[in-house]
Amino acid sequence: MMAWMIIALCVTAVSQLSRATPVCGKQGVQEHIYGGANAMPGEWPWHASLSYLGKPFCGGSLISDSWVITAAHCFDGDSEFDNSKSWTVQLGFTKFGDVPENSAVNVTILKIVIPGNYTNFVVGTDMALVKLSHPVAFTQLISPVCLPEKTHRFRLRSTCYATGLMNVSEEDKSAEKDVPEKVPLDSTRALHKVTIILVGWRTCNCIYNSYMKPELLNPTKPGMMCAVEHDEQIGPRLGDSGGPIVCNEDGTWFLAGIISFSAQFKLHDTPTIVTAVSFYQEWIQNNVDTEASFAPQTITVTDDVDTDNCSDLLSTKNPGCGRILQIKARGSNDAGAWPWQVDLVNNGLHACGGALISDSWVITAAHCFTGPLSSDSPHGWTVIVAPGSPAMREISVQRISMHGAFISPEDGRDVALLQLAQPVNFGPYIQAVCLPQASNHIKYGSSCWHTGWDRPTVDGKTGPPRAVEMELIDPSQCNCIYSHPSSANHSMSILPGMICASNKEKEENQCLSDSGGPLVCQEDEVFVLVGLQSFGGKCQQRVEGDIILPGVFTQLITYEDWMYHVTNDNSLNLQPTAAYREVDNERCPINLSRGCGYTISSPGSVPNNNETEGAWPWLVSVQRYEWHACSGAVIAQTWVLTSAHCMFSYKLDLNDDYTIILGRHSQNGPNHHEVTRKVRRVVIHPEYNQTSGKNDLALIEVYYGVTFSDYIQPICLPPEDSKPPNTGCWVTGWETWNPPENKPASPLIQELEVSLLLNEKCGDQGNKSGPNQDTQLCAAKINEKDFTCLKESSAPLVCQLHPGGPWFLFGIGISLRKSRSYECPAKYTSIPSKLSWVREVVPHTEFDLVKLLTQ
Repeated sequence: MMAWMIIALCVTAVSQLSRATPVCGKQGVQEHIYGGANAMPGEWPWHASLSYLGKPFCGGSLISDSWVITAAHCFDGDSEFDNSKSWTVQLGFTKFGDVPENSAVNVTILKIVIPGNYTNFVVGTDMALVKLSHPVAFTQLISPVCLPEKTHRFRLRSTCYATGLMNVSEEDKSAEKDVPEKVPLDSTRALHKVTIILVGWRTCNCIYNSYMKPELLNPTKPGMMCAVEHDEQIGPRLGDSGGPIVCNEDGTWFLAGIISFSAQFKLHDTPTIVTAVSFYQEWIQNNVDTEASFAPQTITVTDDVDTDNCSDLLSTKNPGCGRILQIKARGSNDAGAWPWQVDLVNNGLHACGGALISDSWVITAAHCFTGPLSSDSPHGWTVIVAPGSPAMREISVQRISMHGAFISPEDGRDVALLQLAQPVNFGPYIQAVCLPQASNHIKYGSSCWHTGWDRPTVDGKTGPPRAVEMELIDPSQCNCIYSHPSSANHSMSILPGMICASNKEKEENQCLSDSGGPLVCQEDEVFVLVGLQSFGGKCQQRVEGDIILPGVFTQLITYEDWMYHVTNDNSLNLQPTAAYREVDNERCPINLSRGCGYTISSPGSVPNNNETEGAWPWLVSVQRYEWHACSGAVIAQTWVLTSAHCMFSYKLDLNDDYTIILGRHSQNGPNHHEVTRKVRRVVIHPEYNQTSGKNDLALIEVYYGVTFSDYIQPICLPPEDSKPPNTGCWVTGWETWNPPENKPASPLIQELEVSLLLNEKCGDQGNKSGPNQDTQLCAAKINEKDFTCLKESSAPLVCQLHPGGPWFLFGIGISLRKSRSYECPAKYTSIPSKLSWVREVVPHTEFDLVKLLTQ
């Protein structure tokens, strides 16, 4: 250190022809005074105050006898802000406006230099050079700070100092008796110092992200660092922009950063973001026409690790969302173990669970506010926070907002928001849980926790919530379990916006089904709210093999935009960490002993036995508004083939209008073996003609596959260019026969054995412009004098190529727009002629599956 000082002094002695820079980074006072808030004379001799039109506006640091460095955003605004004539610089003061003779000086500005790539302080490069109109003389009260070279490494988490002006209104006026009552606050302000902790840009982002505010995520970038206030002192304020962050290294003060911005106007105790000076050594040297006060580093710093782990820097008063301050074991049922859990009370009785997502908002299930004993009016509703703990408090509900598209839990969007009448105070027993970003996906198979209550106590109140460890299940597996033939909830379909979880212990006493109760998963010691209990998961709901049905939860990553739209609350606690994104193949296990096209019943059994199911396991009912619209046939786990005229009015924004029911036997309500699937998309043949009925085909893709069984199986697709047999084919559906033949209407599947006819038999009684044999088929039951058809315009036409062999789909019924009555014989689109189009739409993996089944 002494060798460096001698060299610097020799350089000063040699440079007699120019005004040289003395040893930088030295305080002008004889004794180092680090205590106290107000600066002593000469304690910070490099501090500069930049005044705009006579009023202090920004801080700065003297780096040579002619240059001051500050923040570029100080000169943002109208055209006058970058006019150097509007600015003055004051140096050598301890109280602005108090300028004793031979101590402080005021200097006008000659020019302002801003980096060419600077746009605004949020993006970075927030620094500017100010050239003084004339050089200043160095004294004990005025001298430059040392600038770090680009290789300089500051010891992070060490104590440094920030300096700036303190508002008189924030001081104890009894201690400022020399300030006249009518003097403007910005005319006499003391130079104030604050001890801070220096942190790197990655750590700084970690601290900001812990507050879970979307507008504050990842604000720091390379070329920035941060200053965290030490011992909860007040940090830099408005008017301190551009001011210095200085660190003492072995008796020399270096300018580590230039104060840029902070978010204290948004949230208290957030770090101050500063421009890292060492990052810009070359730019400073290229723009300062005199020697700037760069100095080499004389100490070795090895503990400057900048990581994404900020747990040691978080204030206990602002721990961030999803943190449990009460030390509890995982799965604990004690008070404070789940500080975001709330109890929703309706007219004095427990109704549902829920979770705090901010100090004013609770999230829960929408179905809690439907039904004869409930209401979506806030009247009569209260929320108990910290139930069963010393901090327990009951708060009235100000507002209830259910998702506008909610109909029932099975249809999804089972989510609602409650605004509390008064905000809560966070503490050891009350905290908000983190909300996941839309990009945040928890790994399937993860261990998570579902909390809530089984039932209220005798007096209708609840104690601390109970916790059950759960395992996340991917939607495909969940759908497969729910589509099991003996499932209690046979018609349930797991849709996008839902997530499933099963009891990890697989024991009945571990079941928990509390509507609206939170499902949380832990990520890096932070709990994230993954879902809200919607339906299923009850101990008495089982499938074969004593498997308890998984609980179905509303998946909150789907509703990020909706939550912010409803609450308009930027204090919602967002968890930014993007976790695993699983690939869900949306297929169920293939465990059939036989392939496609096989049935457990013989043709002709349905009309004679109302209890026979599984006669035509590929037949589906395409429903619109819960009414049978047309029929179709399953050709793969997620694909159904039907007619285009049935779906021609289909729109992507109306996908909720349609559902596909597989395994249905009777249209008289849900059947024991049926499974419901929602429509993902519809692909209509591009050459479909409504007038002629040509290419009357549509492919329907549903959400998630099903578990194939005796009651749900795919039909085989015939070989390309194959011809159906002339007799022994069948058509099926749920419509009546035509003519009726004294057959009463029935809700059961109707089946009809038909024969293939010549083209001349179809159309308007022998009109030879009938169907083309290559693309359309003509079929009906041949009677002695006439024909009989099944009055189902989209009925599948299936045939066996060999006795006892599998059934093949040879046709789908056609409907002509101009026809006023159903025509018989009926027309069918020939499937063998359209296989190339089907293969273009349906992924080849689906056909690999069908091929596997037919082997």
